Amino acid sequence: MRMRSALVVIGLVAGCAAPGTTPAPDGEPPSADASEEASATASPVPSPAPTSTEQDAGTSLAFRWPDDDEPTITRELMGVDESFINPGAVIDHGGSLHMYANAFTAWPGPVQVMHLVSTDGVTWEVASDEPIMTSADVPFTPTGHDVSTGFVTDDGTWVLVFTTVSTKPWMIGLATAPGPDGPWTVVGEPVLEGRGAENGEEGGLAWPSVVATDEGYLMYFTAVSRMGRGGTIAMATSSDGLTWTRLDEPALVAEAEWELTSLDRPRVARTPDGYVMVYAGRTLNDRGVAWSDDGITWTRDGDAPAIRKDELPASGDSWDAALVYRDGVLTYYLEVGWTRTEIYRATAPMPGAEAGG
Repeated sequence: MRMRSALVVIGLVAGCAAPGTTPAPDGEPPSADASEEASATASPVPSPAPTSTEQDAGTSLAFRWPDDDEPTITRELMGVDESFINPGAVIDHGGSLHMYANAFTAWPGPVQVMHLVSTDGVTWEVASDEPIMTSADVPFTPTGHDVSTGFVTDDGTWVLVFTTVSTKPWMIGLATAPGPDGPWTVVGEPVLEGRGAENGEEGGLAWPSVVATDEGYLMYFTAVSRMGRGGTIAMATSSDGLTWTRLDEPALVAEAEWELTSLDRPRVARTPDGYVMVYAGRTLNDRGVAWSDDGITWTRDGDAPAIRKDELPASGDSWDAALVYRDGVLTYYLEVGWTRTEIYRATAPMPGAEAGG
C-alpha cells in the first residue's frame, strides 16, 4: 500500500512508494509493516526492455512531455501539506476544465479531494482552499477513497466516481453535486462490487473511468485479480450515470508481452473518430493505447507501449492518471514521483491532426 511518506509506503486502477521500497503494481507502494499482502505486492517485475520488434511496432499516438520537464500541478499550487497528489477526475464542461485531485500521505489512508480549474489545461488555479470531499465523508470505507473520474449528467448533476482503497476488496462509489463547487453528497452504498476470489476478482474493482455516449454512459475499471496484482479491464453501462450494470465480458485482457499478464488504470476519452483508451501494464510505468468504434470492442494500437518509464519527465514511477480530449488533441495528466509526487502533462495529436498542446 502506499505509505508515501519518508517512513512508510503504499500500494493500484489504479496511485507511489517510500525510499528503499518498490511500489506495488496496484498503484500504491506497500506499507512498511509488511503483511502477506504487502510482501506479495512489494516487488513487481520491472518493465522489460523493449525488443526491436516492439520498438518498430509503435503506436499511432505520440505523447510529448513539456520541453522544460516541469510539473503542471504541484503540492504547493494545491496548498496541501501532503506527500502525494494525483489528478483524480478531470471534467471538461462549459469551456473550463475541472480537476478533482487527490492528496494524501499514508496509503491506504485519509484522502482529501481538491478542486482546481483551468481554461487551457496548462495553467491551473485552486477553486477552493478547502477540500470538496474527504475520506471521512464516505460511510462505507474505513479511512480512504480515491477519486478517479467524473462527468456531468444531462440534468446538470455533477458526479465523481471513486475507489474505496481502504476496504478489501475494493469497491466503486459515487458522489453527486448540483454544481462544480458542490456541496458533494456521497451515495450511501457502493454502486459496483467485485465478483469474489472464486471468479478471479479477489481484489475487487478499482480505478474507474466514465465516458458519455449517445445512449448513456460507459464505465471502465480494473477487475483486480489479487490485491496489488492488477487484472483485466472490465466495464459497465448506465442510462443515468447513477445506476450501473456490469457487462459479463471484459473490455480488454493482457496479451502483449510488455503488459506482463496484467492490465490496470484504464483512462478513456470519446473523440470524433471513436473511443481511445490509455491503460497501464502490471508495473504501471508503461502505458498502452487501444481504440474502439463502439466503446465495447477494443483493438490495441500496436504491440508496444505509447508511454515508457524511460521517457517520463521526472525520476520515480508513474501512478494515477486522467485523460482529456479537446480539439484534436489528447491530454494525459500523470502522477510521477517516488517519496513525493507531482502531476505532469503529456499531449498527443490525434492521428491526422496537427500537433498541439
